[in-house]
Amino acid sequence: MLSLVLSTPIQAGEPLRIGVLDYLGSDHSLSHWAPTQQALRTALPDHDVTLEALGIHALDAALTEGRLDFVITNPGNYADLEFHHHISRIATIDGDLPVASTLVGTGQMTTLRELAGKRLAIVDPDAFGGFQLIWAEMQAVDPRLPAQVELVVTGYPMQGAAEAVLDGRADAAVLRGCMLETLKASDPDRFGTLTAFALDDSASQDAGCLLSSPVYPGWPFAKTPGTSPELAKQVAVALLQMTDGNLWTVPLDYQPVHDLMRGLQIGPYARTGPVSLRDFIADYRDWLIVLGVALMFWALYSVRIETLVRRRTRALDEANAQLKQEMIDRQRAEAADRQHRRELEHVARLSILGEMASSIAHELNQPLSAISNYAQGCLLRIQAGRFSEADMVKASEEMAGQAERAATVVKRIRAFVRKRESQMGPVDMGALIEESAAIYAASANRAGVTVDVFVAENLPTVMADRVQVQQVILNLVQNAIDAMTDTDPKARSLEIRSARYDDLSRGAGICLSVRDHGHGMSPEAMDHFAEAFYTTKPEGIGLGLALSRSIVEAHGGWMRAEAPERGPGLRVLIWLPVKEET
Repeated sequence: MLSLVLSTPIQAGEPLRIGVLDYLGSDHSLSHWAPTQQALRTALPDHDVTLEALGIHALDAALTEGRLDFVITNPGNYADLEFHHHISRIATIDGDLPVASTLVGTGQMTTLRELAGKRLAIVDPDAFGGFQLIWAEMQAVDPRLPAQVELVVTGYPMQGAAEAVLDGRADAAVLRGCMLETLKASDPDRFGTLTAFALDDSASQDAGCLLSSPVYPGWPFAKTPGTSPELAKQVAVALLQMTDGNLWTVPLDYQPVHDLMRGLQIGPYARTGPVSLRDFIADYRDWLIVLGVALMFWALYSVRIETLVRRRTRALDEANAQLKQEMIDRQRAEAADRQHRRELEHVARLSILGEMASSIAHELNQPLSAISNYAQGCLLRIQAGRFSEADMVKASEEMAGQAERAATVVKRIRAFVRKRESQMGPVDMGALIEESAAIYAASANRAGVTVDVFVAENLPTVMADRVQVQQVILNLVQNAIDAMTDTDPKARSLEIRSARYDDLSRGAGICLSVRDHGHGMSPEAMDHFAEAFYTTKPEGIGLGLALSRSIVEAHGGWMRAEAPERGPGLRVLIWLPVKEET
């Protein structure tokens, strides 16, 4: 009898996928965790236990896709995956390589501050032992230090960071604790020149290798949210029962890892929303202190500047008020000086007329006597009945002429002595000299002085006050007449000349000179010419020439005296600028 034996096919075990963080190459990772894989296969024969070596970012992607049941990774990566994928640790490796970092290079380093301005090779910014532990140490030394270090990211595997130093692409590198010793043992020719910087002596003694950071809790074995609690329990028991290869213990406290990540504001503690005021102050405390100090100094400086400005403004206001008062006082003084000068000029004119009074009286007496004689003669002829119309016409014409002569003298004297404000206008010097003759002629005739006048033709006019210039002429003529009192009567002559004269420094003008044949002036007296209150006359007061000089200078001219080229006497010259053509 043929019996047919039916047998069921051998079914494969249920897959159990474990993701392992790969930091030194997949071969190293798979071989390192092979004892754990074998222990789980023995304890769970119904499961197909497989290991998959993945980098940090690949491990995150695998969890996102739900392809893993368990994860073996470093503490920093676990904290990040716990937050984002809700994995939970069920065991912690015991007796494995320490979770720490080692700075390596080809030189010597005694402090992390020496990294400032240098290139630092790291495997990845998210690597816990490969960067974040050293980052925390730099932050603790100086918050500004990380920004002063240039990072050179080499990627996995981690020995690429050490090779960057050997190739000259970096000055130092960050490796996982005790990894340098492993590299030197595997390839002493390649990595033998590298030196570890032991910046944490106590941790180095405990670990048995040179470390640059404190040691943190070991790698955790964590379950994913999709793994059943029963399976996780079986796995945990199997791990804790291992006595060879990888040794596991109960989950440790990972608070130091969280404190580090919170301080660096990475992983679960990375800022993704609005920054609070407290965080802002904590982040920029040094800058805020600098800004506060700068603002304080700026405020103090502003207060000081404001105070100085107010003081300066007050001082300027006081100086301005004082200046205004000085200007008012000066204007008053100038007005008083002008008034005093007008008074002096008027007195001087009266003094000149006083000196000429007898001569003027004689000059006026002649036409008045002539008028009286003509009038009496007409009266006698009328009484005697011996007159004709022609005789009366002639007598009337003579009387009218003599009256006009007297009226002209009186009119010019009155205009000369009248008080008035200065009136500038064009003046014809020839006509002015001729008008002045009506006043000085009587005095010259009485003293027996011959006056010769020489006026050049086609003289331009000068801008001047007519009366003031006439006063100067009369004063010079009277002084010249007085200077010839002791001169021989035959030699008493006076020359008045007016001609164009261009001054080299002042331009075009007219020069008027009065030359006498008197006793002249001594050199000592010449030094004091036209000086106020200095006079050579026994009865003079020394104001005539001083006033004349001030009048000439006020018109923009000059006045000086000189000895004639030939003969005795004195020549006085005055120069006035001509009227500008418009």
